[in-house]
Amino acid sequence: MSQTAAQQRYLRVGIILMVAGAVVALAAAYAVHLIGLPETNSFGVELYPSVPRGWVPTLVAQIISLSGLLAAMAGMALAFLYKREMTWARASIGAFLFTGLMMILYGVIPNEFLTLTQSQLDWSGLKEWVSIPTVLTLGNEVTISAAAIKDIIGQGYILTVTAGVAVTMWKWQDRQKRLAEQGPPVEVSKYGRPLTKVER
Repeated sequence: MSQTAAQQRYLRVGIILMVAGAVVALAAAYAVHLIGLPETNSFGVELYPSVPRGWVPTLVAQIISLSGLLAAMAGMALAFLYKREMTWARASIGAFLFTGLMMILYGVIPNEFLTLTQSQLDWSGLKEWVSIPTVLTLGNEVTISAAAIKDIIGQGYILTVTAGVAVTMWKWQDRQKRLAEQGPPVEVSKYGRPLTKVER
């Protein structure tokens, strides 16, 4: 398959991913909105009785919406960036996608986690979850609250994401160096032989 044919295939698959991901993300976001509505309005009339309520359906809908958004972003990268010559326009698209991904990883997800644990689950400092045996604390009573567990999970997530981003960027740069050393790809004919340009 020639380079142009492969790019056309990536473009088609990427556009399909973009459209499908956007539809899923918007539908799930609307579901989050419906789930968050009060069960009755100001007149006492029940609102959307068939819609489940609670933090579990909300969390599931948020995960589905986020998955759709990430699929749409991956489709955009596949359609316009993957195995294409880098230009200023494509670099702008890549910067937009990278910035959006970092905002999701470092902003949206931690914010939703804190919102869930602080408001819905009430992981406060008044709730003692873990009591360390006095043998390990020289006879002192040491307990770990729900708020401390929340902070441990939150900080652990940030450290994990930061390490993952750093390793991914390092691997990507290493891949780009290998591709540069290999030179441009050679187009092949439908018979599998390299195409050569004949000067006349």
